[in-house]
Amino acid sequence: MKITVLSENTAGPDSRLKAEFGLSLLIETGGATLLFDTGASDRFALNADALGVDLAKVDWLVLSHGHYDHGGGLRAFFERNRHAKAVMKPGVERPHVGTLVPGLPTLLHKTHLLTRDIGLDPQVLSDNAHRIVWAHEPLDLAEGIRVLPSIPRVHPLPKGNRFLLALEEGRFVPDAFSHELLLVVDGAPGAVVFSGCAHSGILNMLEAVARDAPTRAVHAVVGGFHQTLPKSEKMSGTSAEVRDLALTLGERVTGDIYTGHCTGTEAFGVMRGVLGERLRALHTGMQIDQ
Repeated sequence: MKITVLSENTAGPDSRLKAEFGLSLLIETGGATLLFDTGASDRFALNADALGVDLAKVDWLVLSHGHYDHGGGLRAFFERNRHAKAVMKPGVERPHVGTLVPGLPTLLHKTHLLTRDIGLDPQVLSDNAHRIVWAHEPLDLAEGIRVLPSIPRVHPLPKGNRFLLALEEGRFVPDAFSHELLLVVDGAPGAVVFSGCAHSGILNMLEAVARDAPTRAVHAVVGGFHQTLPKSEKMSGTSAEVRDLALTLGERVTGDIYTGHCTGTEAFGVMRGVLGERLRALHTGMQIDQ
């Protein structure tokens, strides 16, 4: 399995590639080629061009959840690839906003004085509705490639979620992230679990993997863990909470853990103190062999 980071917050050594706040991963296996998320814009596609990656050869697009920094490049993908289906979970189409002040009345949120839209472009979803596969149940995309749309709530959710809202029946309410899914790809040493932001909690995602296949070993995790405050690299939780997260991840994952995007540099440093070299920082253009 070969993983190429087409878009991520951090720039890498390749000056041809540009970073942005977002995440997009190209995953090449013996059975299929997948794109996991599209970043915030067409930047992932421009980086793919620079790397000589032909997006027309992607077999499946998997969208982790309904935020712009993961689905902002959907139009660019659909324009460059005319055949691949896009796997999403119902709810991604709803309006989503980020707020600087949780708990405001809906009327104030709608003024956007202290909020901003962070959802997907509904026109893109409408124009490409025939290419969307709604994941209501676990879905096998190819041998050893599985989408899990049901994520239990055994462990706490990231505290930064309190700044994120969804529109339900005309009211902005705390986002429950029922629109989030995860991807599992089996490899020789064990499965690789892909998260977008892990708003449902990365430990809960690992619990979903364990419930789906109790004997499956998780060798690696790749993606964001959402440990930041809005517009900040500061942690949304305490150092002790982040250390506990790292300890449990280290126990449940047999190999390396690759993270970035919404994990945040401060939380990354705390986790690095626990996991050492097993914790790897993602950057645009990075390639991972599993």
